[in-house]
Amino acid sequence: MKHSNPLLDPLAEGAVIAVCALADAAGPDRWSSGAVEDAATALEVLAGALAELSPEAAELLEVVPAAVAALRERVERAPAAAVPSGPAADRVEDPAVLSTGLRRALTAHSLAGHRVHQLGPALLTITLDAAHAQALAVLLAARRKLPRQAPTAEDELRWGAGPAETAAAALAVALAAYGPGTYARVLASGHVTAGLTPSAARQVTDALNARPVATAPSSRARRRGLGHGWKGIDAGR
Repeated sequence: MKHSNPLLDPLAEGAVIAVCALADAAGPDRWSSGAVEDAATALEVLAGALAELSPEAAELLEVVPAAVAALRERVERAPAAAVPSGPAADRVEDPAVLSTGLRRALTAHSLAGHRVHQLGPALLTITLDAAHAQALAVLLAARRKLPRQAPTAEDELRWGAGPAETAAAALAVALAAYGPGTYARVLASGHVTAGLTPSAARQVTDALNARPVATAPSSRARRRGLGHGWKGIDAGR
């Protein structure tokens, strides 16, 4: 990698200045649908450019297109809810505390190989393989005090489309009970990525910490439900 590039460096610096100006001018009541679309596109383009650095960079950044797609859908469905407002939005969550607590909770339940990323103050993502995504859906759905959520039309179509799609659909339904703004999608790598608001991340962490940890989890239990068409996230009976 070059230490400097006379052509690229000024463009990158200009991008930083423009983004900082946008962030300073932005606020819960100032975003328009067009501004959200442009900013989301900028995120997607920059992530695509940075992904060309190396295969490792591409793997780290593959969650960005899924997050941008989810943001676009959320704005289209409920423009007024695109940016959180009110008392809940005033509570500042420490991103490091949220992500560290969630990592520990996932590890305690033997959901190995996960990646947790904080994409700004309002979005945290979890990336897992299909088997562990399905296991996480079962753990979260077993929390009986939360109402069971009906799958969306998009999630309904994914049941039985394969292990990753089924796991993503199950996880999306389970996460919906923890607040709006959550999603689960399949990445190009075949892994499942889930997006959570800070509030949802905190609730998911608390729910996992409240669940008993199996002392000797079996591989059979972790593979349960990966067959085509399985809809049994309503576990824990």
